[in-house]
Amino acid sequence: MPEQVRYALIFWETMRLLREAGGPLARNQVVAVVRDRIQPTEREIRRNRSGGVSWESALNFQSGDAATVGWMTKRGGWTILPDGLQALDVFSDPDMLYGELKRRYREIDWQRKQAQQTLSDVHQYIAQTLELVGPGTWTAHDDLAEIAGVTREEVAHFLASWQVQIPNAYRVLNADGSIPNEGMLNANYRGTDLHKLLAQEDIEFEFGSAGRAAQEQRLTADALKEALEERCTGEPSFITTTRRAWMVRGANVDGYNLVPRWLRDGFVSLSASQLGPIDPDATYDELKQHVENAYQHKSYAYRGQRLEELDRFIRRMQVGDLVITPSDGLVHFGTVTSKPFLTDPFDPLATRAELPFITLGTRSELLGTHDGLRRQIDWHETAEPVDASRLPVPVPALLQSQAYVVDLTEAYDQLAALVSAAVDESAGSVLAIEKEQRSLSFNPVTAGAAGDLLMDQPELQQIADLLWERKQVIFYGPPGTGKTYLAKALARQLTEDGAVRLVQFHPSYTYEDFFEGFRPKSADGGTGALTFELTPGPFRLFAEAAKANPTTAYILIIDEINRANLAKVFGELYFLLEYRDEAISLQYSPKEEFTLPENLFVIGTMNTADRSIARIDTAMRRRFAFVELDPGLPPVRGLLARWLKKRGLPDEAARLLDLLNSRLADADVAIGPSYLMKPSVYARADGLERVWTYEIMPLLADLFYGQPDLAAQYELGSLRAALGISPP
Repeated sequence: MPEQVRYALIFWETMRLLREAGGPLARNQVVAVVRDRIQPTEREIRRNRSGGVSWESALNFQSGDAATVGWMTKRGGWTILPDGLQALDVFSDPDMLYGELKRRYREIDWQRKQAQQTLSDVHQYIAQTLELVGPGTWTAHDDLAEIAGVTREEVAHFLASWQVQIPNAYRVLNADGSIPNEGMLNANYRGTDLHKLLAQEDIEFEFGSAGRAAQEQRLTADALKEALEERCTGEPSFITTTRRAWMVRGANVDGYNLVPRWLRDGFVSLSASQLGPIDPDATYDELKQHVENAYQHKSYAYRGQRLEELDRFIRRMQVGDLVITPSDGLVHFGTVTSKPFLTDPFDPLATRAELPFITLGTRSELLGTHDGLRRQIDWHETAEPVDASRLPVPVPALLQSQAYVVDLTEAYDQLAALVSAAVDESAGSVLAIEKEQRSLSFNPVTAGAAGDLLMDQPELQQIADLLWERKQVIFYGPPGTGKTYLAKALARQLTEDGAVRLVQFHPSYTYEDFFEGFRPKSADGGTGALTFELTPGPFRLFAEAAKANPTTAYILIIDEINRANLAKVFGELYFLLEYRDEAISLQYSPKEEFTLPENLFVIGTMNTADRSIARIDTAMRRRFAFVELDPGLPPVRGLLARWLKKRGLPDEAARLLDLLNSRLADADVAIGPSYLMKPSVYARADGLERVWTYEIMPLLADLFYGQPDLAAQYELGSLRAALGISPP
């Protein structure tokens, strides 16, 4: 095997050096000491294609990855951070530490790729927006997120991706004016003293160079919107902000149906009788303070729910957004045409006193106070509303939320298609690109794909059809039957490569690892303090990617699915595996109604030979279809013989394996053909003996622990003698 660069050792010695130093080191100091410690090999001192020394290039990349995951910083010299110190304590050898670095980096890289995918349509918009952020000004991820209609995290990951090169990106700071931590900086700016760079551009910082940028120099979302409106006048090629879709509930507000009045007078509303005067441009913190003061007599859960509804209605809903409201099995569509405003409850024209009193008392207790906070709406098709049964998935599930304001943006395109006159995508300043709308489907199982797998096309198509119908299947069988290989190959045949992901379960795997949970994170400022941040796991990230691309099938492969405590890992997601058209509240995100998209499919693999592995419980078994991969049954039966024939090799190995399995006489402990489907087995005279001696027999010894006559029944010599085959 060619000599390789010792990546794990290089990184290990780098982290140990930074821990020993206890303070910043210059890069050349790190290089010198690490060189002495690892004594680079001939391979490692070679020049790579870019002209750099191979081991030094590895050091540069690995230190960059470590900065991304928050283990070290290069600001003012290379310094290890608390998370890096903790990693050194937990992972006690080079390979373990390096493996954890790669795992964490892949997780962040996945998030950034998803952010790029989500933001691909607004890349040009963000780039052109940042052109407005000149020297002496700055903006925040929150501001760009608000005007682009995405989340702050998506913008941050997008700008931090190494594939994104946008000038002025260093002028995007945290909302409080602090510099983003190094892991959330684009690689171009790592190691750069951004305080100094921004100060040279006349940005003022509180408390000197280590403080936060002055808010007076911040270009907020509103300021950027105004500048964009001025710039894009007469320029139809410029990209507009992303529109959102909302449901505002009014059919049953304390027993009254407000929808007929909304339709007649052209508005939607929320109750605000106790909120008091509030600026429509209030910040989230100001709005939160209003809610805390106005509803202090209510429970914290009520205040939290009320804050979320008001935040959606006042701050996040924008002019031009799509609004729907259901009533009596019908859904009415409209477009927001105004900012939020408060009506005067004493104005009979505002409250329309035809509505009854809620209770006897003052004039402020008119039902008009239930719709005191309003937005004007241009209603569409009021004479012919849409039947609620025609609403696309996942809207019916989302409408089951008890909230009065629900974000339906993930279904914006489907909703807009129901009211073509209501939402004219060409009305903005972007020229719509006509795309052929495809429907969700699997790619067909072709004869070529079946031939590559040496399996019958109808058998593979039957498995694909089962996955399409049931959404979740499990491939189960003894070791060596190609469960994981088949799952990966079939998934990549049925959909695009980027829509396939594999995770492996193990006994310590939990809901927090799989879906979402709070993870420790170093606080900014290098103080060593830890905070806890809600972090999505691979399943949540994959589900969000599937929601963003509803016409693409996303297939998640869960290897060794029964090695984990499935009830603990899936939690409330058990319900959604069976009821895809329903929504549930999540244990760590109770304010959010979560649905499992129809285009997300799951393939699990399960080894039946390991008796120490827990069996699938009845509740989970009901939610999966099971496909047995047994050496004695299609599609595995005869697979080794076909593989040998295709390569022009004798069928001795296939005959020996068939005899072995017939003697075992137990499908759960049979030996699969993949042990013998390796070219290396047939490249040397003793290849078959080596596999039998060092792989198959130790496995059988474990499965039949204590049985004395294993060799007589299952060793290679005994089987050859029974078949009349002479050893080579």
